[in-house]
Amino acid sequence: MAKPASWPPASQGGRPLPQNVRVFLVDSERRVVLHCQKLLAQDDLPGELRQRLLRLAAAAEDQMQRLAGAHEIKAA
Repeated sequence: MAKPASWPPASQGGRPLPQNVRVFLVDSERRVVLHCQKLLAQDDLPGELRQRLLRLAAAAEDQMQRLAGAHEIKAA
Protein backbone atom coordinates (compact mmCIF):
# COMPACT_ATOMS: atom_id res chain seq x y z
CA MET A 1 0.00 0.00 0.00
CA ALA A 2 1.48 3.33 -1.04
CA LYS A 3 1.70 6.35 1.23
CA PRO A 4 -1.18 8.76 0.53
CA ALA A 5 -0.29 11.73 -1.66
CA SER A 6 -1.07 14.16 1.15
CA TRP A 7 -1.60 13.73 4.85
CA PRO A 8 -4.11 15.88 6.72
CA PRO A 9 -2.30 19.06 7.70
CA ALA A 10 -1.27 19.47 11.33
CA SER A 11 -2.32 23.08 10.91
CA GLN A 12 -4.19 25.04 8.32
CA GLY A 13 -3.07 28.53 7.36
CA GLY A 14 -0.94 28.79 10.48
CA ARG A 15 -3.83 27.75 12.73
CA PRO A 16 -3.43 24.52 14.68
CA LEU A 17 -6.07 21.85 14.29
CA PRO A 18 -8.68 21.76 17.05
CA GLN A 19 -7.61 19.41 19.83
CA ASN A 20 -10.55 17.05 19.28
CA VAL A 21 -9.63 16.67 15.59
CA ARG A 22 -5.98 16.09 16.43
CA VAL A 23 -6.91 13.45 19.04
CA PHE A 24 -9.19 11.70 16.52
CA LEU A 25 -6.46 11.59 13.87
CA VAL A 26 -3.81 10.35 16.31
CA ASP A 27 -6.20 7.66 17.57
CA SER A 28 -6.91 6.59 13.98
CA GLU A 29 -3.19 6.21 13.29
CA ARG A 30 -2.76 4.30 16.56
CA ARG A 31 -5.45 1.83 15.43
CA VAL A 32 -3.57 1.33 12.13
CA VAL A 33 -0.36 0.53 14.03
CA LEU A 34 -2.13 -1.91 16.35
CA HIS A 35 -3.81 -3.68 13.44
CA CYS A 36 -0.50 -3.98 11.59
CA GLN A 37 1.16 -5.40 14.72
CA LYS A 38 -1.62 -7.96 15.06
CA LEU A 39 -1.18 -9.08 11.46
CA LEU A 40 2.62 -9.10 11.73
CA ALA A 41 2.38 -11.57 14.64
CA GLN A 42 1.29 -14.23 12.15
CA ASP A 43 4.10 -16.60 11.20
CA ASP A 44 2.84 -17.46 7.72
CA LEU A 45 2.88 -13.99 6.09
CA PRO A 46 4.59 -13.74 2.72
CA GLY A 47 7.69 -11.52 2.82
CA GLU A 48 6.22 -8.87 0.52
CA LEU A 49 3.09 -8.50 2.67
CA ARG A 50 5.20 -8.36 5.84
CA GLN A 51 7.27 -5.52 4.31
CA ARG A 52 4.13 -3.62 3.27
CA LEU A 53 2.71 -3.91 6.79
CA LEU A 54 6.00 -2.73 8.31
CA ARG A 55 6.03 0.30 5.98
CA LEU A 56 2.38 1.09 6.76
CA ALA A 57 2.99 0.85 10.52
CA ALA A 58 6.07 3.08 10.24
CA ALA A 59 4.13 5.66 8.20
CA ALA A 60 1.31 5.67 10.76
CA GLU A 61 3.81 6.13 13.61
CA ASP A 62 5.46 9.02 11.74
CA GLN A 63 2.07 10.61 11.19
CA MET A 64 1.19 10.25 14.88
CA GLN A 65 4.41 12.04 15.80
CA ARG A 66 3.76 14.80 13.27
CA LEU A 67 0.21 15.30 14.50
CA ALA A 68 1.25 15.25 18.13
CA GLY A 69 3.99 17.82 17.53
CA ALA A 70 4.93 19.33 20.84
CA HIS A 71 1.47 18.57 22.31
CA GLU A 72 0.79 15.58 24.50
CA ILE A 73 -2.13 13.63 23.06
CA LYS A 74 -4.40 11.79 25.44
CA ALA A 75 -6.69 8.97 24.31
CA ALA A 76 -10.28 10.05 23.80
